[in-house]
Amino acid sequence: MTKYSLELKVKAVFDYLEGKDSFNTVANRYNVSLTPLKNWVAHYIEHGIEGLTHTYTNYNRRFKMDVLTYMTDFGVSITQAAAVYYRGIFREID
Repeated sequence: MTKYSLELKVKAVFDYLEGKDSFNTVANRYNVSLTPLKNWVAHYIEHGIEGLTHTYTNYNRRFKMDVLTYMTDFGVSITQAAAVYYRGIFREID
């Protein structure tokens, strides 16, 4: 998996959120795929800059079931659920 710098993520997110360019245009400009860019934007909207700095972690079974239940109950995508539950990860670790 490619690691992207925080600086690149922030620039790409701000370029998109300024509303001047599409996801495709911003992704091409920074040579990233659409999926990571969309994830960065969703996480930034939900959690600010902190949403772009978190790294991979393992999740317990209960947490995974909560996320799956949320997705089923509200009909949201994996990306949308990840953006909502991202804050819950920090609370669980702290």
